Amino acid sequence: MRWPSRLAVALGAMALLAGCSSGGTIGPSGDDPGDGAEATAGTDREAPPEEGAEEPVAQAGYDECQLFQPAELAELLGIPTLHITGRSIGPQAQGGRLAGCGYYAEDVPGFSGLWVHLVAGAEEGEFFAPFDGSDTGPVEGLGDRAEVLALTAPGGAVRSRELRAIDDDLGLVVSYTYDEAPGGMPAIPDAELGEAVATIAFTALERAPEELVIPDGEPEGPCAEVDLAHAAEVIGERPAAVRTVLNDAGGLRCDFAGDEASLGVVVYTDPTFVANWAPPAEEINAPEIADGARLDTSQGYLESRVISGDRVLVVSAAYTEAVGAPAEPGARESELVAAVAEAVGG
Repeated sequence: MRWPSRLAVALGAMALLAGCSSGGTIGPSGDDPGDGAEATAGTDREAPPEEGAEEPVAQAGYDECQLFQPAELAELLGIPTLHITGRSIGPQAQGGRLAGCGYYAEDVPGFSGLWVHLVAGAEEGEFFAPFDGSDTGPVEGLGDRAEVLALTAPGGAVRSRELRAIDDDLGLVVSYTYDEAPGGMPAIPDAELGEAVATIAFTALERAPEELVIPDGEPEGPCAEVDLAHAAEVIGERPAAVRTVLNDAGGLRCDFAGDEASLGVVVYTDPTFVANWAPPAEEINAPEIADGARLDTSQGYLESRVISGDRVLVVSAAYTEAVGAPAEPGARESELVAAVAEAVGG
């Protein structure tokens, strides 16, 4: 395997990037990102099949969280422990078909500080579009093209770092964001965070299937009780792809995604998260839902928070372009949120 030498090159690049900031982001230092070392172009992954070749069969057993064990990532980042707290799916996202795994320092489904996404069939322009206009830095020797963006918090510490790489038509996104919650994702010194993100990126590309086919998946646990036909009547499309994360305390995250529309459900049971996510009494505009809920569509999508006993449910939805989000949530939105809350035990 050739990747250790390429990894050394990328680590040098990331270390240089970590020390320079401009306009609130970390940018290239202007020096040789490989610190004089010769980068090895590309990776050992095979080229995609030629046009007209037989399509690969969907891998029913492929799991986006199989690339890393949480303990392995925790050791790389210097964090005592990590849990799988999120799985995401996007049939048409980031220039291809996306699936990702999210991790957090506490076992709280729906809240993640580290994400590792793979994008099958990625189109380069659309894949890197989120970086347009940002002060990014190149990472030499990682795939066909790789860039990193770091955002700083007041005081100059890196609050989040995102690395995007593309190799043939496989896209990779690794992102880390720290928070200030006790027991949450810690702030990591810039150079150490840069090295950890680069290591994760190289390892993910090496471990990715040569022909990545991301399956639709099946809902699990309470997520299987959500009426997607009802959701389709409101958001304009029945989501065909799904991902589920459950914990032993009744917390969960359900991701349902179509080509345009999507539906997300999170149940928080951890007392700290319940307190932080519960809507204040004065903001409740749907008192008939469970023990009270706040619904909002002012940002172009539905976002709702539902109080249900000692739990808080977050139900969010994106609409198809043809349907569009209403200026204010109406009866259809209230009925959908109430039905979802009841389905998952709210």
